[in-house]
Amino acid sequence: MLRRVSSEFPDPVPPTCQGLPGSLSPGAPSVDPADGALPIGPGRILRYRLDTPLLDVIGLSCLLRIKHPAPTVSSSLRILQLGDAFDLGLEPLTTRQALIRVKLQRVVHDLGQLPTPSTRFTELRLDWHTSGKTFLRVDGRLVGYHDRLGRNHRLSIEEVTFGSDTGSQGSPGAQYQVDEFSVRVLLSRPRWPRRHTTVVRRP
Repeated sequence: MLRRVSSEFPDPVPPTCQGLPGSLSPGAPSVDPADGALPIGPGRILRYRLDTPLLDVIGLSCLLRIKHPAPTVSSSLRILQLGDAFDLGLEPLTTRQALIRVKLQRVVHDLGQLPTPSTRFTELRLDWHTSGKTFLRVDGRLVGYHDRLGRNHRLSIEEVTFGSDTGSQGSPGAQYQVDEFSVRVLLSRPRWPRRHTTVVRRP
């Protein structure tokens, strides 16, 4: 059973959500009119909480276009969080590279690297299955693979979050932009209608 959450940000107003019942956190960031993207950083967190959690998630496919304009990633930077069990983020590496780190059920693995600073939007795609097979692609190129990450685990997803209100995101460098994203989940058994899409978009 496949479910999807997706969004594009074409206009400089706060996003609205349609589809799976839920609510957007107060104070959601507005789109930057200069490039039509959402700036995520200190005080700018996008969080959409589902009224009914997705349970028994056995697969994920996350695709997002991001840009990190600062020269370096100087501290841990969360990009995407799904519930309490899945994190996708960046870690400091060199002046020109950042590590792409995945945390799943408290198991941490560095899967690839992202060039910094970003002068254009980069497409990240991460695919995970409960078999443990995990693939990371940057602009369509496979940069990381793991065959036992989160093996036999099932996830619960209560909310989709960009950014973090904890940690060291207080510096100007700890900020990135999201142009669009898509999150698909595979459930082990039906809990929603067969076709149901949540879209974050402008009215």
